[in-house]
Amino acid sequence: MTPILDGVVIVLQRGERFLVGRRAAHKPAAGYWTQVSGKVEPGEAQADTVAREAREELGCEVRALEKLQELPSHNGRYRLHYWRAEIHAGEPSICNDELTALRWVTVQELRAMAPVFEEDIALFETLLQKGDGRG
Repeated sequence: MTPILDGVVIVLQRGERFLVGRRAAHKPAAGYWTQVSGKVEPGEAQADTVAREAREELGCEVRALEKLQELPSHNGRYRLHYWRAEIHAGEPSICNDELTALRWVTVQELRAMAPVFEEDIALFETLLQKGDGRG
């Protein structure tokens, strides 16, 4: 049996907008609009994975603030740990071949995009209801 791996999902928010990227064709969840994510390496703390993945995929420095939720991935291979983070240096941009586009979107805009994960929409709505628009 294949072990379940841990991954992080980076939740970046500016007011009522959230950062999402379109996954490249060669990646899991190809074509989906979702947050930047990545595998936790052996011995690595989840908060450190958040910072590393942001550097590798977005070219900016982020600080992990709080774990928001934990969900299984759709393919069952990962346990995804969703972390709210804030940018403290640089501006997000596409830095490797994992994403084909990057956008700051409202929940309404994300609903009109396809394909998307309903879990992302639900999380964004919850964060907006809490009223903490970080950034």
